[in-house]
Amino acid sequence: MKNFFIIVVLGVIISCGRDQKSKTQTLPGVSTQENSKQDEVSQDDVNSALSDVFNSEIKIEVDETVFVIDNGSNRVTEDMSAGIMTMLAPQPYEKLKEQLKKEPSQEGTTLIGIEEIEREGKIILQQKSMMVDEVGDEMIMIMHALPAGDKTMMISSFYPKTEESKYLPLIEKSVLSAKLE
Repeated sequence: MKNFFIIVVLGVIISCGRDQKSKTQTLPGVSTQENSKQDEVSQDDVNSALSDVFNSEIKIEVDETVFVIDNGSNRVTEDMSAGIMTMLAPQPYEKLKEQLKKEPSQEGTTLIGIEEIEREGKIILQQKSMMVDEVGDEMIMIMHALPAGDKTMMISSFYPKTEESKYLPLIEKSVLSAKLE
């Protein structure tokens, strides 16, 4: 289950589409001092971006009797079979929506559907996928994206397919409660 959670996190980071800097090659006899400074800045940029994504000020209402373990930006069940994670993507909603529609699924997952819906006056992009975990159980992953100015609030969740009726209503309630502090 831990591997599944890591895959969800990596998939969301990949879908955020941060621009990557190319590596430079230094010719013999050329000073590398300037290149080292650039490498430090790009590492600082990466660290800052990750901090922004995972230390976001997104607040959601979560059923704490079900999602009992609180890890800051995510909540999981005691057995870690289901969870909800919040992130603040560094790009606007429309750009993220366009990117997800071009490349909707990640390796190892099967896309069930992607759609833009409106609920309680909120526009929400919903991407639903399925994967099979290491013991052969089907797991559902849902990524909800909501506009937040020049960024996008993202609420990702996962749960066993066999327990959709238990978890989906709780997840949807959490998504609808999402707001920036």
